[in-house]
Amino acid sequence: MKIGFEYIKYRWNAKGRHGIHSPFVYDFVDLCLKKSISSEDSKILNHLFKQLNNNSKVIEIEDFGAGSKKLGNHRSISTIFKTSSSKGRYGKLLYQLSKHYSFTNCLEFGTSLGIGAIHLALGNPKTTITTIEACENTRKIALENTSSFQNIHSIHSTFDEFISQNDQSILYDFVFIDGHHDGEALLHYIESLASITHDETIFILDDIRWSDSMFEAWQKIMKDPQFHLSIDLFRVGLISKRPMQVKETFVIKN
Repeated sequence: MKIGFEYIKYRWNAKGRHGIHSPFVYDFVDLCLKKSISSEDSKILNHLFKQLNNNSKVIEIEDFGAGSKKLGNHRSISTIFKTSSSKGRYGKLLYQLSKHYSFTNCLEFGTSLGIGAIHLALGNPKTTITTIEACENTRKIALENTSSFQNIHSIHSTFDEFISQNDQSILYDFVFIDGHHDGEALLHYIESLASITHDETIFILDDIRWSDSMFEAWQKIMKDPQFHLSIDLFRVGLISKRPMQVKETFVIKN
């Protein structure tokens, strides 16, 4: 994966609000992506970020996915934080989505330090967030970080175990897949989640350009006839079935 070349292609094809005829996507660009993180929530996040950035504690990572390209199994909390995708513009995206669409039930695959779940919780305090983490040592840190959020529920499980044991009594309005980083696994999870999602569920897929296999999976997903909406935001992809609209793919500036 030549990430520099991919970014140039992305910027060349990316659109703003103009030239978008889909009402849903126009609303997403014009309203959802324009939402700001409140000053109160920014203080909470900045305090957490400062703590994590200065935390030199080393933990052993039990990685159930493709693993890091550069990091070993023993990592400091600050190193994990610095490589997290759930901060900066992509953390803000989770906050914006949660605030704008007012999800009732959110599902996160890959809790890591809990940063993504916290963005979702701050965006909409009324949402219920179920977050799945297979590495117990990482989950312990996340539990410390999310302890003040009553609407964040942490489960120690692999993704497959969670799907197989879920009683299907809850349908998730939003799913964030941030783990494993393998194309075949990503396709498998999306297929397996069909029974606990619905036609308007929004999926955010992290690191769609992390590897050739992830990008190939993303291209297959965009062509999948069951997903009528796909939005390329470079690092992440957004998909939804939305059978009521014409099938379209968008490349959006973020």
